[in-house]
Amino acid sequence: MVAAAENEKKTAGSGPKNQQGSKNKRGKQAGQRNKNGQQKKNPNGNSKNQNQKNNNSNGNQNNNNKKKNPQGDQDGNKPTATGGAHKPNNNNNKGPAKGKNRRRNPRKPAPKSDDSNTANTKGEASKQNQTSSSPSKRKGNRNRGGNQRNNNNGRGNFRNNKGRGKSHDNIIYPAYWTLEDCLTKYNAKDPNIIRGTIRVLPMKDAMAFCTCDRGSQPRDVMLEGPLERNRSLDGDTVFVELLPDDDEEDYDDYNEGEGMEDEEEREEVVGDVDDSDSDDGSDRDDDEEEEEAGDSPSEFSEGSEFMEEEEDAFWQDDAVQVDLWDPVVNIQRSRGIAQNSSSNHENQQQRGRVVYVVPPKAYASEINPSQETKASFRKIVGTFKRLQSGTTLLTCSNKCLPQFRLSNQDAKKFKEAPDNAIFQARYDYGAWQENHRWPPCSNVVQFGQSCNIEDETAALLIENQVDHGEHPPDVLEECQTVVASGEYSNGAESGWRPTPEMYKGRRDYRTQRIFTIDPTTAKDLDDALHITDLGNGQVELGVHIADVSYFVEQDSLLDVEAQRRCTTVYLVDRVIPMLPRPLCEIACSLNENVERLAFSCVWRMNKDGSVVKGHKVWYGRSVIKSCARLDYATAQNIIEEKVAHGENENENEIDEELWPKSRRPTGGHTIEEVAADVRLMNVIAQARRRMRFKNGALGLNSVKLTFQLDGDGETPLLCKPYEIRDSNRLVEEYMLLANYLVAQRLITHAGGRACLRNHETPLYDGLEKVAAVAHVAIGFKVDIDSSEGLQRSLSRLAAECQDELVLKCITEMLKLPMKPAEYIAAGNLSPHEWAHFALNIPYYTHFTSPIRRYADVIVHRLLQATLDKTVDEFEWTEKRIGNVCERCNAKKEGSRKAQERSDTVFLALYLKKHPLKGQLGVVLSVGQKTFTVFLPSLGISILLFLDEHKDWIEFKDFTFGKGGDHPDRRIKLTRIAKKHKGEQWNELEIKFFSRIRVTCVCSEKAPIAVKLHLEGPWKEP
Repeated sequence: MVAAAENEKKTAGSGPKNQQGSKNKRGKQAGQRNKNGQQKKNPNGNSKNQNQKNNNSNGNQNNNNKKKNPQGDQDGNKPTATGGAHKPNNNNNKGPAKGKNRRRNPRKPAPKSDDSNTANTKGEASKQNQTSSSPSKRKGNRNRGGNQRNNNNGRGNFRNNKGRGKSHDNIIYPAYWTLEDCLTKYNAKDPNIIRGTIRVLPMKDAMAFCTCDRGSQPRDVMLEGPLERNRSLDGDTVFVELLPDDDEEDYDDYNEGEGMEDEEEREEVVGDVDDSDSDDGSDRDDDEEEEEAGDSPSEFSEGSEFMEEEEDAFWQDDAVQVDLWDPVVNIQRSRGIAQNSSSNHENQQQRGRVVYVVPPKAYASEINPSQETKASFRKIVGTFKRLQSGTTLLTCSNKCLPQFRLSNQDAKKFKEAPDNAIFQARYDYGAWQENHRWPPCSNVVQFGQSCNIEDETAALLIENQVDHGEHPPDVLEECQTVVASGEYSNGAESGWRPTPEMYKGRRDYRTQRIFTIDPTTAKDLDDALHITDLGNGQVELGVHIADVSYFVEQDSLLDVEAQRRCTTVYLVDRVIPMLPRPLCEIACSLNENVERLAFSCVWRMNKDGSVVKGHKVWYGRSVIKSCARLDYATAQNIIEEKVAHGENENENEIDEELWPKSRRPTGGHTIEEVAADVRLMNVIAQARRRMRFKNGALGLNSVKLTFQLDGDGETPLLCKPYEIRDSNRLVEEYMLLANYLVAQRLITHAGGRACLRNHETPLYDGLEKVAAVAHVAIGFKVDIDSSEGLQRSLSRLAAECQDELVLKCITEMLKLPMKPAEYIAAGNLSPHEWAHFALNIPYYTHFTSPIRRYADVIVHRLLQATLDKTVDEFEWTEKRIGNVCERCNAKKEGSRKAQERSDTVFLALYLKKHPLKGQLGVVLSVGQKTFTVFLPSLGISILLFLDEHKDWIEFKDFTFGKGGDHPDRRIKLTRIAKKHKGEQWNELEIKFFSRIRVTCVCSEKAPIAVKLHLEGPWKEP
């Protein structure tokens, strides 16, 4: 059995602010402190002592220009509150005009810190909200000498002279505002309050980022540390107060000299940071391969031309864009990537702090708001960590989550539990009080052991909130009713076929030569293709998608369950489907030689890969009969002409391994005809791909891991990267174009209801760090001002650099600052914000995988409404579509994390029996006690901890050269053991792109993970 586990592009949230310790980019050298913690004088001669400055009740502050969305949500969509909280000062309901003085209100004294978290009670939950705290701007003091800020300022207790996240003993979190006050400000469009979803970086006490839910902020709002997150968890919906500009100096000064200290806390990462859904041999989609990262062919480096556009240019002004996409919606184009600059207030990244956590509602209450919502809680899983103080913590494998503290009663109950036991617990929203260092958990139960596949899989599904289980009986009953009319059995065979009633109003493509190309093990085939050579240099191209929306009626039991799941979850050894199997594997699956209902998009193309301008695209429901079920391996053999070489070839003489009989055409179509279609499709797809990259589509290789499992379906026998070939790219090109054309139809005919998928620009500071590393390490300049510049740089590097491994490493590093693509309702954002950065197109959607993605089901329904001219009667409002899009985003992210964790578990189990010794590793980043290593043989990056090598290595970190904006941190290693596993080296310097030898093993302690052991410098074979 061969299964591949997909790693979608993980964004580093929005990416951290420059963590390499850059100088103050705003030129505020006057605000720097000397080594003794004293303030240097600014050029005007006036001292800026922070104690005086922050205790001053009046301060001049600049209010950033905020973008306003006139169609924003004004009713607040009130969530359920868990208790009272402090009411903010009404004087802050309206943000001050730019340049006006804004008065600060002092906070009331905070309660004394208490680390003895006790069991959850209603009294504790309510007590949390009784402490008064003003929402006014923070005050307090902090300096390099270690003085902490006022307890309630949102940052101070985590900062001292050794940097962020080092002092935790006296944590006092700010009290929350009331929900009513948050909604009052939010609905009044107060520029200083936003609502959104929080994403936490997978490091200890790491930064977090909040995406504003109605686009008032051009960039994600940054929450610098635990106090700014203020007891919120990764994935929570929160209200965030924006912090004033005049505090920027503190942050810049704090960042200086910190370098890559946070790298010490980063956990090992299996696979790349990817948001793709590409078909990689794991029964998945083709249409997202380049949503944020695709392959970057080196041949594109020669002759590449990029359109130079003015700042106010429109997408239609780009001649290559017109050839590629023929955009009919004239939208202004935002080419550049936003930079942090005091002169660019609109694009400047804001900082903020959480002032209220919105408890998640039971999903039933979202469908039926009148239904009473039960207490809000979150299920968590992990292993125990017992501290010397006697405290027992539940440590999740998901490092985006904090550790949770057990009550004394539960800690005593499980005192004798084995170290490798896996536990499930419950975190109740509202139970984490201001003076609790850790969030409390309750209802603790032991349900499995680490290294057991079933237990590990159950844990990762729960942890990532995709433990959907089996479909409920009433849903299965409705599913059976839906498909019953088409079922047949004549003794010899049984199956499903459309009834005559189902043919009405559909275009008949049953005689068209249509076929599918999917992974070898795919069962749910939701896309098929046809091509017809028109003989005039043009072809007709058709993409046919399973007509899921015909079977899943809006707001039916099937639909509600699909909304709850939102996506199919693909793990290494199993699939958790969004739809019941009778639908996704039988009635909807476009199997060969049977009639199926489809939703088709048909257009004309030139053989050079461009679209035929002015020709009307046909969208509509159809009935098809696929003639062949090709897999990627067979299609690749056809492309490479290993099989079906020409006419009059005897089918019986074809090698079974090159083109299996079960995958050969039926219905009177021949192998020569199908092979010719595949080759023609490939020629056009390759030409189109070259045009896209020349026009600025960004290519970053997405490495997938594939596993070969033993007969038990659990034991991994082989692990290797999955190879993306031309047959994968062929399907991808046509899926991308079909998605784009459908997006265009929705925008022009469905307006604000259009369900789109946008991709924001990456964090400039993260790209800047990669560019600096490339310049310092190999003297190469990376253009990071646009997607075109990035792709042009990668193409030039591929042509100029003799070392292919360096290109892979820089490509790997560029993935980290990338943000995830997201589903949106078009009316919730301005038109220029619909753009897709990685694809470099003005708009995009998902139409091609409704069997496995609920967003595609919405798109199908909207598309049919535009054809029926019933958009005005469409039951779902723009607001509801936006809400469902948010849920789809959350579930997609949970699915991605579950897939990555599944990869980690199976890789670790493989390494437990087959440790990989003498592996080449390349250093991608350097901390004080750790460094990140890229393993080309597996295509993954893992953190190596030097503290685990103290028995035979001494180490010391230092900064090489003058430093500048991006200091070149290095670590000097000295071998202290005279004999250690035959190693002969004495000293080794670790720096960017250093090549080392490592052993890749399974961790000895729970939770199961992949570990690296250093051997020494790399020795060329």
